[in-house]
Amino acid sequence: MLVDGAASIARRARLPESMISFTVVALGTSMPKLFTVLLAAYNGYHDLVMGTIIGSAIFNLLGILSITGFYRPIRANKNTATTGILSMMASALLLWWLANRSFSSVNVGTLYITQPEAYLLLGAFVVFMTYGYFNNRKNRVIWFTEEAEPAVPEYYVTWFSVVLILVGIVGLIAGGVLVVDNLIDISRKYGMSQRFLGQFILSIGGSVVMLYWIMITKTNQSKFEVSKLVGTNMLNILGMLGVAALIQPIVYNPSFNIDIYILLAVSLLIMGMLWMGRKLTLNLHKCRFLFVLLLAYMVYLFIR
Repeated sequence: MLVDGAASIARRARLPESMISFTVVALGTSMPKLFTVLLAAYNGYHDLVMGTIIGSAIFNLLGILSITGFYRPIRANKNTATTGILSMMASALLLWWLANRSFSSVNVGTLYITQPEAYLLLGAFVVFMTYGYFNNRKNRVIWFTEEAEPAVPEYYVTWFSVVLILVGIVGLIAGGVLVVDNLIDISRKYGMSQRFLGQFILSIGGSVVMLYWIMITKTNQSKFEVSKLVGTNMLNILGMLGVAALIQPIVYNPSFNIDIYILLAVSLLIMGMLWMGRKLTLNLHKCRFLFVLLLAYMVYLFIR
């Protein structure tokens, strides 16, 4: 409901469909995870926060792309396959650098993501979104897609869109509280680490929401699929973690470095796959390979 209402208002304001996909849909589908992460950060469940953010980025790339590719080819344009993915990799490298070079560690030997790092993450997110906005105004086409905009955008009346947004926000808050409380109960009862619960349970749950929106994407808008994932991952890494670190310092477990390396390798692999061939497409064979990597990553989470 939240995404429907926000997208309807954006279409009424005549925002480009590509910008809606990259911002409104990416933000809306990340809102359940955002509330959960913020609640976890407020209560001091740091491994749950980091596991959810980094794990979601990996599951978005391996899971959503591979499963969607079983039903239709995944297309992208040259800008998405270069600037978009490289920007996402840069955000992951920025996270790695900030986390491992904490500017204000409270305890010696402990790595923190504190307010200085949070401001840098949020600043990078603002810079990236500003670039997309002004590029759209200058060139009349956002670089995330090359598809023509629909002639007659569909939207609800304004009051109904506002109701959808408000109801969606209330549901997100209530759902976030229930999710965090129950995950911590599971962690204590069965001895599961917060890191595993964040990287597996919450990551899959967040990716399922995005997968739903990807699967209902119209055929003539299929080039938005990769841009949605790029936007969501950058929102998670830069925006979501930045806001969480503003609430209170996030203790960074150095073992998450391995997952950042995996995210970088997967991003580079997908960019290479897109450029293999003439149409910048992930076909069925490529998506099957990504699905095998997804299963391997899940096994890695279980045995670690």
